[in-house]
Amino acid sequence: MNVSHRIRVRGTLAAAAFMAAAFVSSQSAFARAQAKTPKGKLFAQKLVEATQAKHPETNEVGISAMTSRGCVGIASTDKGEIGEKCEKDDLEPMRTGKPYVEKEKDGFDVSLPLHDSTGKIIGTVGIGFKPSAGQTEASVTQQAQKIASEMEAQIPSKEKLFSRTE
Repeated sequence: MNVSHRIRVRGTLAAAAFMAAAFVSSQSAFARAQAKTPKGKLFAQKLVEATQAKHPETNEVGISAMTSRGCVGIASTDKGEIGEKCEKDDLEPMRTGKPYVEKEKDGFDVSLPLHDSTGKIIGTVGIGFKPSAGQTEASVTQQAQKIASEMEAQIPSKEKLFSRTE
C-alpha cells in the first residue's frame, strides 16, 4: 500500500469515526431532550378544567401563583392567561387573604386566595361568573368560596399544582 492510499484510508476511517461519534452524540442528546420534555398536563390545569366542567355557571377558572418569574397565571380555562403576569386582582388576595371582586358587563370576576389542604396560601384562584338574575357581589363571593373550597381539598401542597398528570 502506498503512502497516499494509506492517507486516504486513514482519512476515510477518521471521517467515519467522527460521523459515528456525532451520530451517537446526537442520539443521546435527543434522548436527553425527550427525557426532559414534560409529559401530561399540569395538575393545576386539569383542576381548573374539571372545576369549570362541574360548574356551568362559570365562564372562566384560573390559578395564579408565585414562581421563579414572579406571580404568573399557571393554569386557566382561557389559554391566553397562562404565563401572563399577575394583575392587581391576582395579587391582592395572596397579599391580604381577602376576596377581590369586580363587576363587569359580562358578569362578575372573583379572585380568592388559594390554600393548600393545610390552610397555607399558595396562590390565587380567579373565577368568572356568567351573568344571572339576582346576582350580587355577596352571592358570587359566597359561590366562589364554595368552589375554591372544593378545589383546595384536592391540593395537598403548592408543589402538587406543578406536578404533571397523565
